[in-house]
Amino acid sequence: MIRNLLAFVLIATFATAAERPNLPANLTVNDALNLALNNSAVIRDAVAALDQASGRSTQARSELLPQVNAALRQNLQTVNLIGVGIPLPSLTGKIGPFGSMDARMFVEQQIFNLANRRSWQSSRQRVNSSRLLVDNARELVSLNVVAAYLDALRAKATRQTITEQMRLASELDSLTGERVRQGVAAELDAVRAMQQVNSLQQQLQEAEQSYTEAKLNLANMLQAQITSEFDVSDNAAYGTGVPPDRDAALKAAIAGRPDYRAAEASLRAAELNLQSAKSSRLPTLVATVDDGQSGNSPVHNANTYRVQGLINIPVFNGGRTRGEIEEAEGVLHEAQVAIDATHARIETDVLTALSGVEWALKEVETSAANIKLSRQELEFSRSRFDRGITDNTEVVNAQDRLSKADDAGIRAQHILGLARANLARAVGTAETTYHK
Repeated sequence: MIRNLLAFVLIATFATAAERPNLPANLTVNDALNLALNNSAVIRDAVAALDQASGRSTQARSELLPQVNAALRQNLQTVNLIGVGIPLPSLTGKIGPFGSMDARMFVEQQIFNLANRRSWQSSRQRVNSSRLLVDNARELVSLNVVAAYLDALRAKATRQTITEQMRLASELDSLTGERVRQGVAAELDAVRAMQQVNSLQQQLQEAEQSYTEAKLNLANMLQAQITSEFDVSDNAAYGTGVPPDRDAALKAAIAGRPDYRAAEASLRAAELNLQSAKSSRLPTLVATVDDGQSGNSPVHNANTYRVQGLINIPVFNGGRTRGEIEEAEGVLHEAQVAIDATHARIETDVLTALSGVEWALKEVETSAANIKLSRQELEFSRSRFDRGITDNTEVVNAQDRLSKADDAGIRAQHILGLARANLARAVGTAETTYHK
């Protein structure tokens, strides 16, 4: 039994893995978003919640529509007239057996029921809220995918930078070895140059592993085949442009963020739900009609019908209505708190993202200038070493400073990309910004 169960689990696992899409050799941001937005479990969960809300709304609407039923019966029965209150002292009172048949259609329509109408309107608002939460899930998935893609780009850029540094260090090692053989440089210079090459080789191995891990993480996020056999090179993930002004960004966020609009819809749903609870104290009016054949058999019958109007006036239900109103008021207060918290969170997100972009732009500018100066220093140091003015310590130190400057530049570019992605999410445009 256990073996069969394990076999079933393995088969199911392999079948699920086989359904995962393959990644292209060169994965762009748009490719990644296409896969994530089609396969993300977060989005599927949000869509499932939307389906449930739609189903509840359909159920609420059904209370306002005509209810049509059909019934057919055929009886063979006896009746004791004394048992139903007809006194027959000289007789047993039993009659029958006799046939009884009835076949008819029943139609019922609510003419006025404000509580049910408000309940249906509330459910429609909840459907709208769920639909907006699907959009919000797509925004979050877009942000996470772009962030994972940026992580992979950063790891790749680090690998490329270390590879370039390895080339420079190898050139210095060769030049130092030649100078040692010529007797114009000390053995210490050769050891120092070789240490630099070995250190960079170790860093390159770490960079390769970091790039592999970043790609595997990205593949897993995309719900694709788990592999690192692909490349990332789409600089569109870094974004472009300068941030908008504070007021424009806040206005766009309040108007465009789907989570805030979903909170507004939930608040409106709670208001309508409270109105529904209060309206249950009002009278309701229902019209019913039935029409059919009645007799003692299907071939011996006559048409009969009934048209009825019913006014139902609530008088006392043990405090149930009061409890429903209190519950609805609590839900409304909860929705008001939620929308206030969402507004504050959006304002924080926008201001944080704006500050992050502004700071990151300065970091990129500063790091670019520092990289330029570090390259100039390395060129001057190499020239001085070539002419025998100094040993290679100066060159190795210059290479170290260039390595740090390159790392700072990569980090600044990565931070800028993340800040722009966070700003797009903060104003509710992450998907439209990166998904072309």
